[in-house]
Amino acid sequence: MTLSQKIMSVTEVSKICGVTRATIWRWIKAGQLQAAKTAGGHHRILSSDLQYFMNTKKMPVRFRGRDKKRILIVDDDDFIRKFFSRILDRKDIELAYAADGFDAGIKTIQFEPDLVILDLFMPEMDGFAVCQKIKENNNTASIKIIAISGYDTKENIDRIYQFGADNFCPKPLNKQIIIKAIDNLLK
Repeated sequence: MTLSQKIMSVTEVSKICGVTRATIWRWIKAGQLQAAKTAGGHHRILSSDLQYFMNTKKMPVRFRGRDKKRILIVDDDDFIRKFFSRILDRKDIELAYAADGFDAGIKTIQFEPDLVILDLFMPEMDGFAVCQKIKENNNTASIKIIAISGYDTKENIDRIYQFGADNFCPKPLNKQIIIKAIDNLLK
């Protein structure tokens, strides 16, 4: 979901949500979706209001004005970042990278990923804190997260799922398992 403020018409919002314009008007009239009215009587919706509405209704994210899925790889190991670069070299995916938890927070806002692949143990801020911050924020809560770690203890796995991760894959990473996990979450 876009984080920049954009003003959209009812028609644009209906396409984003995959519903009719009449449904959008009903949501507006019921007070479920915030909208302003122009002097000409037309409704306009801020992207942030639509984003909040879609998050609270757990609607799928479809409005970024792009066809490619975006994946943010967060790992302090350059070998792991190169591994993902090789296995995800596909035309339907855009990749971005972060080497620590702090950088991951900035890139999550700037890059607007559909999926974050997140190492649990990194300098500065660990993956547990990053996952928690992503999932607690209404603007980013719908982002899917695959946690990865060489320390695949039951305690670590349970903890990351408690923070909202959608999947966990142990290191060393198995190419087929990680691609299957990515494809399942990006559907």
